[in-house]
Order: sequence, then structure tokens, then C-alpha cells
Amino acid sequence: MRAILLVLALLSLLRAGDAPNQAALDASIDKGLAALAKLQDAEGAIGDGAGITALAGMAFLSGGHTPVRGLYAANCAKALRSVMSRQDRASGYLGNDYGNMYGHGFATLFLAECYGMEPSEPLRRSLEAAIDLIHRSQNAEGGWRYQPVPVDADISVTICQVMALRAAWNVGVGGKASVEASARAIAYVRRCATGGGGFSYTASGGSWGTEGPEGVPRAAAGAMSLIGAGVTAASDPHLGPALRFIRRHVGGHLQGTQYLWYGQYYAAQAMFHSPERADWTAYWNLAAPALIARQMNDGSWPALEGPGPAYGTAMALIILQIPNQYLPIFQR
Repeated sequence: MRAILLVLALLSLLRAGDAPNQAALDASIDKGLAALAKLQDAEGAIGDGAGITALAGMAFLSGGHTPVRGLYAANCAKALRSVMSRQDRASGYLGNDYGNMYGHGFATLFLAECYGMEPSEPLRRSLEAAIDLIHRSQNAEGGWRYQPVPVDADISVTICQVMALRAAWNVGVGGKASVEASARAIAYVRRCATGGGGFSYTASGGSWGTEGPEGVPRAAAGAMSLIGAGVTAASDPHLGPALRFIRRHVGGHLQGTQYLWYGQYYAAQAMFHSPERADWTAYWNLAAPALIARQMNDGSWPALEGPGPAYGTAMALIILQIPNQYLPIFQR
């Protein structure tokens, strides 16, 4: 019965398309941050692995809670220490526990955002090691895959590394090697484009997950890979169609559960950075009420495709706090 009521509520919200009520939004975020803090263990981890702890840390940063200021400063600082403690000293890898190169990309992004706000030498060394591993792991096509070796590639892992490279480059880490890696990534992402705004999982093609609402996660990953690597013109032959694809299908994707958090995390960023500013307004009026409607009574969000409530809660909070523009990676 609860599932039926949720679907009906979501459909009503999506039809209405009204801007979210600010008081309801603020209350949802406050409850969510409190719930996320309760999920943190004594060592600072939140959820499984460095990647999900990093996403939780990003949720705190998105609300203005840095490792040294804000209501959740202590939680953010503990999350940062936890992520850094999980780094392999020899390789710089942050994905040895749950999440592999997805986790490494999210964790590296978190390190870069923290370094931009509160720089320190230990944090810079950790970030440099993580970026060096991303450089070494890029395959000949220009992408990345699950393991930190330059063997094969897919677009869903590639976007995580592109955004980490961009965030680190923004704070002076990565240099020429990151610029070159980003250029190769652009070429790889273009080879994954299907021609209608969608993107295949790998450059070798395949039709699953490229059409309709189920194609939103890959279209968003493709769009943000291009944007993160410096392609921003709506006239671009692959970015323009990807943004139009997301515009058409993101409402349908919001109603489902398949890769909801991953897809909306990148769709929200793509719409926020779209050169067509109306894209963000239209997206926000759909997404914010729909995400608030999915929040559970304890303030958390369901895991869906992730392992436990920390993942869904962190993703929802990051999306709902994008308008704050506290995170440099989300600033226009």
C-alpha cells in the first residue's frame, strides 16, 4: 500500500511541476543531515567503503558543513579522516573496499573539494596520489573500468574519474596530465554516443539502457563527462542532444527505481550546468518535490541500487543542496 501511495504522490508532483516549498525543503534537508550523521561509526565511516563515506561527506559540504565549520563539522572531519585512512599507501587507490573505481572516483572528488576549502599538506599528498592512480588507470580508448588498471572502459565509471580530475584541477592538482587525460576521455565518451542523445555502456555499443527513462543515467553520465572535461556549448553534436534527451525523459526516470540515485545525481548536475538556464528550473520543479516525497520517516532515503541507507541519503541530500553552490564542483 505504501508503494502505491508513493507512486500516486510522485505522479501528482510531477504533473504539478510547481517549485518546492522552501520550508518543506529546509525541513527535509535538516532531517536528512541528522539521519546521515547518525549512520556514522566511531571511526568516521558512513556506509560501506571510502566511496560512500565520501558521498556522505559531500552531502555535509553541500550544506556548508566543512571539516572546520558548521553544525556537522565534526562529522565531515571524521569522514575525511576515514577516507584518507583507507587509501593504499603504495598505489594511492581508494577503492579497495566496497565500490572499486566508482568508489575511488567519488573519494577523490571529496578529497579535492575538501582541499579547496581547507588545504593541508597531508590532504594534498593524498589527493595527488589518488589523481596519479586515475592517470595510470586510463585505458587506450580514453576511459576507465572497475579495476585500477588500463584494460577496458565503460561510461559509468569514466564519469566518476572525469569529475575527480576536474575537481582536482580546479585546486591546482593534476596539471598537464589531467588536461591530456580529459581530452582522451572526451574522445571516448563521443564514441559511446548513440546519435539520439543516449550513450551506450561501452564504446562497442549495445542498445540496453540507451532509450527512454532507463537511458537517463548514461545520458547524464555522458553529458557531465563532456561538461566536466570542458565541453559546454549547446551546439556541441553530442552534448546538445544529451541535454535534450535528459530534458525529455528525466521525469519518467524520477518515477522509477532503476539506478535512480546515480542517474539523478548526474542528471541534476547536467541540468544545473546546462547552457539553457531554463533546464535547471524545469528539473528542480520536478525533482525536488519527488525526492522529498521519497524520504522516510527517520529522515533517510531508501538505498535502492546502493548498499544501505547512507548511499541514498547522501545522494538525495547532494541533489537537494546543489542550489547552495557551496561545492566548487557545482558552481556555475
